[in-house]
Amino acid sequence: MQDLRIGIVGMGPRGRGWVNTFKRVKGAKVVALCEKIGPLLEQGLEIAADSDVRGYRDFEKMLREAGLDAVAIVVEPHNQPDLICEALQRGKHVICEVPLAYTIEDCWRIVLAVEKSGLKFEMAEQLRYSAYVEAWKKMVEEGTLGKVIFAEGQYFHGRTRERYWFDSETGRPLTIEEAKGNPNAKKGRMWYMPHPILYLPHELSPILKVLDDRVKKVVCMGTRKGSYYYEDFPISDLEVALMHTEKDTVMRMACAFTIPTPRPHHWHHIMGTKGEVETNRSLKDRPKMWLADGFLEDKIEVDWGYNPYQPAPSEAIGTGHGSLDYYPLADFVGSIRKDTTPEMDVYKAADTAAPAILAGMSADRGSEPLEVPNFRPNEKRRPGEEPKIAKN
Repeated sequence: MQDLRIGIVGMGPRGRGWVNTFKRVKGAKVVALCEKIGPLLEQGLEIAADSDVRGYRDFEKMLREAGLDAVAIVVEPHNQPDLICEALQRGKHVICEVPLAYTIEDCWRIVLAVEKSGLKFEMAEQLRYSAYVEAWKKMVEEGTLGKVIFAEGQYFHGRTRERYWFDSETGRPLTIEEAKGNPNAKKGRMWYMPHPILYLPHELSPILKVLDDRVKKVVCMGTRKGSYYYEDFPISDLEVALMHTEKDTVMRMACAFTIPTPRPHHWHHIMGTKGEVETNRSLKDRPKMWLADGFLEDKIEVDWGYNPYQPAPSEAIGTGHGSLDYYPLADFVGSIRKDTTPEMDVYKAADTAAPAILAGMSADRGSEPLEVPNFRPNEKRRPGEEPKIAKN
């Protein structure tokens, strides 16, 4: 089988990183890059370092001319649903960045487009490949932790002052001060995310994989609209959601992106009737475990780490996020070549997006509890069939 011909749209920092990572994935060849901002496109082509890779400023033209098997979509979340659906309708397999979408309607639109196309779709959430996720999943499956009754995830990632604006001519990030009075200053993706809780896939994806579960109900509250730290920024500094799953686990999920925070940014905790586990809260901290029948008076440190393979394959090392960025891209290519279900297919992607979307709606409605739809086909909805959506 010939190498899959990959086109990548979006040459921001993540998109340029994917150019480099796809070069390491066996069975794939990047043949086209697409970006509206010329200097960013040139940077992507420099990283590709291949005269056969063509650059495009127009997405439809790339789909029409480049002879692609698959498209990697690495653009702002509010822009990606249209591109995902268009690529699928043109017969291209699709992998995209997180989160899947910002509205329930767009989640359904993508699910239906995937079902009608019969093509492969994957969302590239990488934390679900971590060693601690694999270890915890095995512990849950073997009953080591007993019945899991509580889980937590939080993503506190203070955005530096150059993450809010960029130069529309060059693509260069601008500080808040540089953006003032600059005619080329354009708002970045943070301005189009109305709730911090929307950026929840990195918290829900690992936990739902460990539990083999989905969220069915959510309620949320947050600080006021408008940041206390960055006065001109219109979204809340913090939102916290309580979620209830089909298997009767209560979860607390929290997101904050405007206030300064230390590393690491992610923290996960699972508590069962026979024990609990958690990741480290700081770089000086260690992951911990406690087992009720393990003769332990307190939690002990466990060095699970992130990379699921020891030693990590050479192709993965240095690809970003603890070398985890390699795995979803390699899985996507493998799913096409072997005709298998991607690790994070469209239903699992929607399972992480919909609870976050509804959490934001709950916060807007004074913490009203809301039901989360199940996007999988069932006796009431066949694949490709429009759902009967109850208005929340």
